[in-house]
Amino acid sequence: MSDILGKIRNCIAEKKRTALSQSDLEKFGLQGIQLRAYQLDGVQWLTQCLNDQQGCILGDEMGLGKTCQTISLLVYMSGALGKKGPFLVLSPLSVMENWRKELESFAPSLTVLCYKGDKERRAEIQRERTTNDFHVLLTTYELCLKDESFLKRWRWKVLVVDEAHRLKNQKSLLHQTLTQFSVGFRLLLTGTPIQNNLQELYSLLSFIQPSIFTPEESDNFVNSYSNVQSQPALASELQSILEPFLLRRVKSEVALDLPKKTELVVYHGMSALQKKYYKAILTRDYEAFVNEQGSKNRLLNILMNLRKCVDHPYLFDGVEPEPFQIGEHLVEASGKLCLLDNILAFLHKGWACPQCLLFGSTSWHFMVSLKIKGNINTRRI
Repeated sequence: MSDILGKIRNCIAEKKRTALSQSDLEKFGLQGIQLRAYQLDGVQWLTQCLNDQQGCILGDEMGLGKTCQTISLLVYMSGALGKKGPFLVLSPLSVMENWRKELESFAPSLTVLCYKGDKERRAEIQRERTTNDFHVLLTTYELCLKDESFLKRWRWKVLVVDEAHRLKNQKSLLHQTLTQFSVGFRLLLTGTPIQNNLQELYSLLSFIQPSIFTPEESDNFVNSYSNVQSQPALASELQSILEPFLLRRVKSEVALDLPKKTELVVYHGMSALQKKYYKAILTRDYEAFVNEQGSKNRLLNILMNLRKCVDHPYLFDGVEPEPFQIGEHLVEASGKLCLLDNILAFLHKGWACPQCLLFGSTSWHFMVSLKIKGNINTRRI
């Protein structure tokens, strides 16, 4: 038995799932969502981790509801344990708005502060906010690094890091900065397999459980399990090490009622405007991209710009007519959007239920993955 495995068995108690039901969570403040059985099981696992250790990794496959399980944990802490925060949630900017909406929908009892904006706006937020003003502070990695002195002043009950592969390098600035925060419980969310690279895996483990996975033992861990794929006994030992800290489920195991996904690839033509600029890119006709101010779009990467043109010609500066107005021309200028507009109109007319038009992870009705592609042909047209 390895030294690390011995430490784990001495420090971490064997998990016994908390008896937690949907009605319990609703009593604590969860609203607007019915958790699936595996999601409820995940919340029970998270609550046990909260009681037993410093942190854990929720590694469910994308689309299985890591966000709603995390929100349920925060609701449990607030309603059952009386810990009203503050909770810190770090996410990419692209999903920050989704976090805000789901927190407000599923946990209306928790006050959410979106910490974003320019330097002046953030300075204004810093002057106005105290510990009594919010339960959850939602921000991005970049702003966390910029304003670490402000965020360090709080004693965070929970730190949630979405897309946690950003912490796969122990020497990264984000990893080192967050390690200095005062945090009671650390929760990492990642939908990507993390067991492929042992060094990256150890980095995540050292972040959530630094007392066991010390930085000095990193090389020893990697060397000890480098042959894990060819030695079943070694793989079993590594699995025993990960079991208390990592919960990984895939759709094929837990979403048994989900039909197999069908991928349909539909190729579209181009509008007249797209053909004009597509030809200009191939012939390097820079004059076609001169706007009213006289600046030219530098077309240095032909393939990238052909892809942009196939998507929508308005992606190039100076192509969309001014004054900028919302209208049908936004759809008619792109062959891809024309095709998508027709498909959605067909679905809405009666071929599918209205829920099928929801393309997010919260909908299980739309089982066809639709890819609309334009031909990238470098031959002159």
